[in-house]
Amino acid sequence: MNKIPIPETERKWLRCPHCGAKTILYSNIAVCSGVYVKCTRVCKSIFEVKIENGKQVQ
Repeated sequence: MNKIPIPETERKWLRCPHCGAKTILYSNIAVCSGVYVKCTRVCKSIFEVKIENGKQVQ
C-alpha cells in the first residue's frame, strides 16, 4: 500500500541543548540523526541534531 506524503505545515527552530539558542530551522516532517552542529551563539558547543517525527529529541 502506498503512503500519502504528509505536506509541510510548519517550521520549528532546533535549539542548542546546552544554552537554548536557536540554531537550525526545520520542518514538521523532518527526520534526522548523525548530523553535528556547532552552536554559534553563546556556548560554542558541538551537538548532534536528532529529529524524529518532526520533533527535536534530546
